[in-house]
Amino acid sequence: MNAYESIFLVQIMLNLLLNILFMAFLSKKELAQLLPSCIDKFESERIAEAAYELCLGNEVYLTDSTSGKKELLDEKNSQVVIKSGQFALLLTQENVKIPLDKIAFISIKFSQKIKGLVNISGFHVDPGFDGKIIFSVYNAGPTTIILDKGKPYFMIWFSELSSQANPYAGKHQKQKTISAEQISQLNGTLASPNSLLKQIQDLEKKVDIKVEELKGKKDYNKWVLQAIIAVLLGLFVKQWMDKNLAR
Repeated sequence: MNAYESIFLVQIMLNLLLNILFMAFLSKKELAQLLPSCIDKFESERIAEAAYELCLGNEVYLTDSTSGKKELLDEKNSQVVIKSGQFALLLTQENVKIPLDKIAFISIKFSQKIKGLVNISGFHVDPGFDGKIIFSVYNAGPTTIILDKGKPYFMIWFSELSSQANPYAGKHQKQKTISAEQISQLNGTLASPNSLLKQIQDLEKKVDIKVEELKGKKDYNKWVLQAIIAVLLGLFVKQWMDKNLAR
C-alpha cells in the first residue's frame, strides 16, 4: 500500500470514529445572520450547509520556488501549481473576524482533499482574530494540483462558546500577507514518503483502537466530519514537518 492509499484508509477510519463525536456548530441560518459582520466580501451563496467557503487570494508560496520568494497572483498569473510532495502557503482572499463568543475551524474542501491536498497549518481560529487566513498545505497525492485565484477551496465553521473569551493577541493578528518568517519555515522542505507512510500507519493503529472503544456511543452531528477529519489527518503531517524543521 502506498502513502496516498494509506491517507484515504485513514480518512475512512476517521469517518467512522468521528460519527460518534458531538460539536455544536452554527447552522446555515445562523451563519447568514452572523457572517456579514465577520467576513469582508461576504456572499450569501457561499454558505454551504454549516460552513462558509473561503477563496484563494493573491499571495502564495511554494517550497520548490526557484526564487525562494512568494508569488503574487493577478489576471495574467492567476494559477498556483503544487507538485506532488511539495508544501505551499496559501493566503485567503477574505478578511475574517471571529467574535469573542465564537471559535472557528478551518479545512480544505473535499474536492481538493480527494486529490491529496492536506492542511498542515493550525486548524482553529481564535476568538478575536482579525485578518486573512494562511493555509499551510502539503500535496500528498501522486499528481500536480492546480488552484485558481479567487476560487473557493477552503471552508470555515463557527462554534458557540459558553462565555466570551479574551481576544486573540498573537503575531498573526491583522494578518494581511505571507511573511518572510512563514516562508523561511517552509523554504526547501521536501517530504519523505517513507516517513509519512510510517506515521500514517501508526495513526491507523491508534484510530482502530479508538473506534473499538467508542463504537457503542451515540451518533451525533455529521455535517462537521470533513473539518475534523482534515484536522486529525493534518496533525501527523504537521508533527513530521515541525520535527524535521527543528533539526
